[in-house]
Amino acid sequence: MAGSTASFSTIAGGGSINRDLSRERLDGIRGKGGKKKFGSLGNLVGQRDSTATGQLRARAAPYRDTSEIFTVKYSLDDEYLAAGLGDGRISIISTRTNEFLTTLKPSQTIDTPLPCTSIAFRPDAPAYKNNKNVLAAAYASGDIIHHHLHSPTPISVIHEPDNQPTCIVYNTSGTQFATGGSDCVVRVYDGKEMRVACELRNGTGGLEAETAGHSNRIFAVKFHPTETWCLISAGWDNTVQIWDTRQTRSISSFYGPHVCGDALDFLSPTQLVTGSYRKENPLQTWSIASFSTSSSSSTPPAPLSSTSSPGVEPETVPWCHADNPDPLTSLLYSVNVSRSGKYVVAAGGMATCVKVFSTITKRPMGMVTNLPGTVYSAAMSNDEKMVAFGGSSMELSMYDVDLVGLTDFLY
Repeated sequence: MAGSTASFSTIAGGGSINRDLSRERLDGIRGKGGKKKFGSLGNLVGQRDSTATGQLRARAAPYRDTSEIFTVKYSLDDEYLAAGLGDGRISIISTRTNEFLTTLKPSQTIDTPLPCTSIAFRPDAPAYKNNKNVLAAAYASGDIIHHHLHSPTPISVIHEPDNQPTCIVYNTSGTQFATGGSDCVVRVYDGKEMRVACELRNGTGGLEAETAGHSNRIFAVKFHPTETWCLISAGWDNTVQIWDTRQTRSISSFYGPHVCGDALDFLSPTQLVTGSYRKENPLQTWSIASFSTSSSSSTPPAPLSSTSSPGVEPETVPWCHADNPDPLTSLLYSVNVSRSGKYVVAAGGMATCVKVFSTITKRPMGMVTNLPGTVYSAAMSNDEKMVAFGGSSMELSMYDVDLVGLTDFLY
């Protein structure tokens, strides 16, 4: 595998062969001489024709870029599709014409552009003068940059010292955004002031500590859909942490998912879905108890529990038919829930494919298989009529979702 594995051992400590394989997206980011080296399981997969089955229809020929695609996101109005690339650029595609529109580049103050690892479109909010078409992007250089889609000049640049941010997300109101990365800290920012509102790094502590925060890289962070004080995060340490910004600590956690990308999301206020980079049980759902609705920071929240408690197991969503097991089960990088909560889009490597599941039946309604490389990121449009994805093949693929023609599930 290309890249400098030793450099990651320095950052996060040694790991097993499986853990080293799970680092393919970021391997070589700290290569010598500032040059980017990208190791990729996708490079081991020969060129072949992809196949769409079920309710997915190719929207256009894949858009071929010149660098690996690390993250894919639709704008909130679904007019644009943004793809964050391994060389730091962000390609903007029109969903009306399926054509390339423009490129957003990192700030000129960044000496060596490193991968754009995550993108989040900012929700409209009265506090912002330029409400629409603004996105926040995280870069492996440690920078958080806000761009306007129609301007070559970044709106703002925030640098996180000694950190490689791998995820960024806004809350539903657009008033705050959060990041997570290599230093194991979740940072919550004031969206208007562009400053850190709080840092989430510790657990309950004490002799009988129930939570300890993260002990390895964070790859996914999400705001709770209804409780403004709550966030969740996951990463390489195989835990999901549940954070309270009022107490600036983790108030609950559970062990299980090995998350290596944007593969953590809310199915509902009390249920999560995770995607793990592993062969067995990669796609799972987890139930958590009701959250406290108290707005007082002096009042501790109600205890949270998860299905990872002793004697209770998470529910595994079958990745393939029981009568036809896939010898190359996907190692998941990307799992996201659609806006209505009706669908889950999951994608990854090894068995390079993208699948769209119904959250009601937990069965796939469409999938694209035989892809030419590992898929690092997949997204569904906000109107749930389009799916896009990209990865090591440097191709941005776009598909229509034919919900009208849904007659049966794939298995």
